Amino acid sequence: MAKADRNLGLGRLYAKALLDLAEEKGQADELLEELTALSGYLASHPELEELFGSPLVEKEARGRTIEKIFRGNASDLLVDALQVIHRKGRLGSLRAITEACRQELRDRRGMVDAQVRTAVPLTADLRAKLTASLARFTGRKPTLFEKVDPSLIGGIVVEVAGTKIDTSVASRLRGLGAALERRASEEIHRGAAAHISESRDR
Repeated sequence: MAKADRNLGLGRLYAKALLDLAEEKGQADELLEELTALSGYLASHPELEELFGSPLVEKEARGRTIEKIFRGNASDLLVDALQVIHRKGRLGSLRAITEACRQELRDRRGMVDAQVRTAVPLTADLRAKLTASLARFTGRKPTLFEKVDPSLIGGIVVEVAGTKIDTSVASRLRGLGAALERRASEEIHRGAAAHISESRDR
């Protein structure tokens, strides 16, 4: 099993346990916010992340460091969570645990990520229609992450929770794809017309 897969599996185990405790205290959002901020800081300071996960640092010393740095500056829930992760020797997987927490919390709340690639930017109307369509297909509330890809030459590519939309679902999105193709064609024609007009004025 690849290291990334192992980290993801471990992340999910810790995420479920941490969120169970956080939800009991009504602090799930706060915990995720703090974990996200800490993970972002570690991502920009790899030397600190390496120190967190290094087997060369004694456990007791690392535990005291966590208390000194975070206790009083972050929620007790976060500090206690870090200590648990530390005692299990998994601080080096903190970013994977944080991402797993984000996904687990969204899953518990009936939400899902949808990666959307289109040849031209979505209009507000098409975005609303796509969101409604994906909500019906998945039974969840989708959050769209949009990316414009001119190489598509119109149409739409959708990936939900890491899985590309299958042909049965894609066929139901045909109307949206056709609308995007028309919009892309209109933009191309407008651009060509503007270019011709500029050439004549010279």
